[in-house]
Amino acid sequence: MTAVIALVAFAVMIVWVMIGPSDGGEDEPVVEQESEVAPAVAAAQDPVPAKKPAALAEAEAAAEGAAQGDGVDLFAGEMPDFMAEYHLRVLQKKKLGAHMQKELYNWGQENKSDARPQLILAWDSMNRDWEGIAVRMYRIAYRADNRAKDDPTMLRDLLKIAAKYDRTEYRETVAIIKEAYGEEALPRIDEAIAKHRAEKNSAGVDRLQRLKTSISGS
Repeated sequence: MTAVIALVAFAVMIVWVMIGPSDGGEDEPVVEQESEVAPAVAAAQDPVPAKKPAALAEAEAAAEGAAQGDGVDLFAGEMPDFMAEYHLRVLQKKKLGAHMQKELYNWGQENKSDARPQLILAWDSMNRDWEGIAVRMYRIAYRADNRAKDDPTMLRDLLKIAAKYDRTEYRETVAIIKEAYGEEALPRIDEAIAKHRAEKNSAGVDRLQRLKTSISGS
């Protein structure tokens, strides 16, 4: 039964990756990750935008400031209560349940140019060490709203993933960094290289050097 639950919950996430907002190009590839959450069973409902409660907004702002620092904040304006709650939850490193993922999925289907559901799912994936899914969520977020690339978490997380993997995750991370940032990413790549060199992480340095070369051509 546990295996069946994990499989169904994983299918919910894969459906999101496969048919989330994109630029109309090729299908999003499947990621082989196991889910830790129960399957979503609630029927889809149209979310109604609502102003965040004052207490929640204040707590969210404090948590976000500590987690993200400077940069574009796509969550600064009004949003549905459920999104405000899940946003705060992932900033506090708490995992999202399958019904929460489903609610974000439903909102994304109704609001194709809103990057916020995918950003929240990317952060949830990073909290779970699901780096492969996180890359895809960031890609979908960027294609939904190009401003997503200016959220402080996106390039930071993508560089972390690029320094860690050699195969699928690396290739897909390089592709979205080149698409979203291009040469704009070079200073941050240099910073990441210096960090990994100081930590004597030669493999991370080599991967980031390859990323730099693929962008700059030298």
